[in-house]
Amino acid sequence: MSDEPFQPAEQPNADEGFTRADRFASVLVIALTVVAILAGLALRQRSLNQTWQYTSREAGIEAEYPTGWLTDEQGNYVVRIRDPKSRPFKTQYIISVMPYGSQSSVRNVLDGLTIQRANDLSAYRVLNIETVSVGGIERTEMDFAFVDADPNPFIQRLPVVVQARDIVIIDGDRAIIVTFMSEQARFNDNLQGFERFLDTLRY
Repeated sequence: MSDEPFQPAEQPNADEGFTRADRFASVLVIALTVVAILAGLALRQRSLNQTWQYTSREAGIEAEYPTGWLTDEQGNYVVRIRDPKSRPFKTQYIISVMPYGSQSSVRNVLDGLTIQRANDLSAYRVLNIETVSVGGIERTEMDFAFVDADPNPFIQRLPVVVQARDIVIIDGDRAIIVTFMSEQARFNDNLQGFERFLDTLRY
């Protein structure tokens, strides 16, 4: 038996099979992947910020809403603008106009909305009412919630809790009500888009 100490077999160097060109190509692929991801995120953000113009000459109201959303002027409102991609409840902005006389108050406007909705919306309840000043303009906000259930019995969908906010703006002899509705779980995430919509509102 040999008295020489045991020498472990040499392990091949993992870098021996790679040339400088191979390493450069690997780094380049990683860099291009990162650039592609960043470009995709930038394009997505740009797409989210793109808007279309809505104009109602009859009501004298203009606003910019997200590209791809659908407008509807067939109800008892000036316009309803909905996101066709949101599920299960379509995120939406609604602009309505009500007469506002010398004997009226913002509270009268909100009470009228509450009476109507209590009949039309399931489990309707008012969450909060407050007056805030934004850009030197005073407005009243009312948060409310209700349960949305599909009236079609053949569609299997669980009821959805919807959270919403009314913005009441007094403009001379009329009250402009801008309403934001969203699935409750996404209300805060979608609120920023609604604030951008409000910033573009002209009347």
